Amino acid sequence: MTLAFNILLLLVFITYVFYILKKDFKTVYIFGLFLFQAITIIPSLIYIESGIFISEQGRESFFVGATFLFVLYFIITFKLIFATFSSLRKFKATNPILKFKNKQYDNTIILYIIIFSLIILLTNAFQSRLPLFDSEITRFTYWSNSKYPFLNKIFGNTSIFIPFAAGILYKNKKFVSVSLLILYFVYNFLIGQKFSPIVSGLFSFFLPILLMSSKTINIRNFLNKKIIISSILLFGLVYFVIYKRYEQRRPFAIIKIYDPNEAMFYRVFGLQGHLMWGASETFVYNDAPHSYRFSDFSKGMQKLMYQFGVQKNGFERSIENGFNFTNGYPSILMYVYPLSIALLLHIFLCICLIAFPGWLLSQFIKNGAYVAALVLYQFFNWVIYAFTMGYFYKLRFMIVFLFCYAVFVIYNNKIKLNRTKKVENE
Repeated sequence: MTLAFNILLLLVFITYVFYILKKDFKTVYIFGLFLFQAITIIPSLIYIESGIFISEQGRESFFVGATFLFVLYFIITFKLIFATFSSLRKFKATNPILKFKNKQYDNTIILYIIIFSLIILLTNAFQSRLPLFDSEITRFTYWSNSKYPFLNKIFGNTSIFIPFAAGILYKNKKFVSVSLLILYFVYNFLIGQKFSPIVSGLFSFFLPILLMSSKTINIRNFLNKKIIISSILLFGLVYFVIYKRYEQRRPFAIIKIYDPNEAMFYRVFGLQGHLMWGASETFVYNDAPHSYRFSDFSKGMQKLMYQFGVQKNGFERSIENGFNFTNGYPSILMYVYPLSIALLLHIFLCICLIAFPGWLLSQFIKNGAYVAALVLYQFFNWVIYAFTMGYFYKLRFMIVFLFCYAVFVIYNNKIKLNRTKKVENE
């Protein structure tokens, strides 16, 4: 009965996704990583709530209504996004475009940023121990063991702004754009990154291309032979790399899963949604006390790991090396506050720090403010990271950016007003 209920929720989710994609494909794509999160978490929750052993929590699962809560969260989130975009349609964003003597230099600067970044990252990689060739190094320990570890604070683990910048160049420099994207993927494979940078990298690459297009885009545009064949080949490559890695390391041998295919299935369906299940079981189903500490949001994933992780010894060392569980939001909401307060907080944060910056990003890209869009996208990506992983300290970058942008808008409007008065006086 509970499985049938969850299957019904899955059908509701699929129906709603097709509805919003048909309604406004471009807007949904901007927040596509939320959609990707739901696509991975909902099947995982259905599998978990059918009753399995969760290795990272060290306990058996059962039905607690976690799937229902997540589907509801997903629908509310996109309702808020569409409502915000709709209310902002009558406004025009002030676009900081880089010009000199009436000539725009955004594209040139974007190209130099990509080349300069890749040169630095590859130089560091070639002078470091690489996970692809050294079994003692993983993607979690690469940066701490690299030649120049401080670069991690500048570029991040996967330097996601690079494929986004390459996407901006695609309209005028197709060959250069695609070549730089391939080089970006090669770099990430070298440092041990596999599935995540491919998904987020391709998403980031196509985002500016999609928004700069004057054509009406729908899901049918992505169902052509080239994209289907490319997706199959890409999936095959990723599958091969992960299969070999799992065959060598056997990450779930502790629960007697030795076959790489079984291990991949368990990783995809057994662990993607386990924090959502744990938070629902503990703080909703069993009504455990909430922390009521807003500061817990700062590094919410770590709070959840200590709350639900079965092996807490060595967590600090693992966290320092970059190890995390996955999908800590909206689980952290239930950890800190009861559902009613958590919902109100999510509504506020979603409108101010997800929907509005997403609208602003689309305006920058559409109006040619590419350098500003690149900076905003890096911060926007950190916002998405915060709202999927539960690391809210990342939000401070977006808050500072929005403050600076507000100052720029006020200053720009003041200049325009002074010019208008001067013309009127003349």
